[in-house]
Amino acid sequence: MRAFVETYVAQNPEFAEVLRMYGAIMEAQQTALESISCEVGTLEPGELELRLAQGESIIDPGEIEIDGAAFRGLVGKICKVLDDTRPGGLIYRDELAGWEGLSDERIERTRDMVLSGEELDFHPASDLSAEDLELVHNILWEALTPFYRKCAEVVASGLEQSMWLRGSCPVCGGAPLMGKYRQEDGLWLVECSLCHTLWNLQRASCPFCNESQGSLDYLYIDEDKSHRANYCPECKRYVKTVDVRESDKDALLPLEDLITIQLDVAASQEGLKGAS
Repeated sequence: MRAFVETYVAQNPEFAEVLRMYGAIMEAQQTALESISCEVGTLEPGELELRLAQGESIIDPGEIEIDGAAFRGLVGKICKVLDDTRPGGLIYRDELAGWEGLSDERIERTRDMVLSGEELDFHPASDLSAEDLELVHNILWEALTPFYRKCAEVVASGLEQSMWLRGSCPVCGGAPLMGKYRQEDGLWLVECSLCHTLWNLQRASCPFCNESQGSLDYLYIDEDKSHRANYCPECKRYVKTVDVRESDKDALLPLEDLITIQLDVAASQEGLKGAS
């Protein structure tokens, strides 16, 4: 992981700080993933196919059990990474670690609030700016993802991609984080922002509204043709995508998402909306 991150840093030195910070978070997530168990049962092939054909994701995110101790431990590790790497640290680190919303009694409610984007009832002594509130949400989101990744590993075996082709994850219903054109055949794969499952989409049509068959448009930044936003002119939603067909390495999409922030800004200026 660190070697991969340093490759990105060497190629994108202006993003060195955030890349190394997120790389450390990914290491903490991977360590947590190795000790997490998933109680979700697997579906029989017929049940799986029926659910996908009906447009239903395999699991309901609200039914995934979150181990309180593991969750609190990962929240603490992510907070430490941010406290060590952010200018000024994370002044509410201890208060977040002791927040009652992380207790076993409240954890399901907190999970649901994070997944829905609802405002959290976390009120530290110091006033939180809008940026702080977003950061707290992101900390908790990143601490939740290993639980969904573990469940995805359990239930996604044998998943028939051609039965889905939608703009939400076939496993958990999450929104795409980012996409890539696969090296060997150019297949458009997108990665879930929650469970990080990869699934494929049709390159010519909008996966969200299905109103633009054959007419997706593309937004580039300057002369960088390897990164673009694939967007629908009807619903105005976009998915950032990296083309790795002519690259000698694959893409780590969470890091690609970080180094393409200017593409998000350009998309917003064009009136486009992200996938979530």
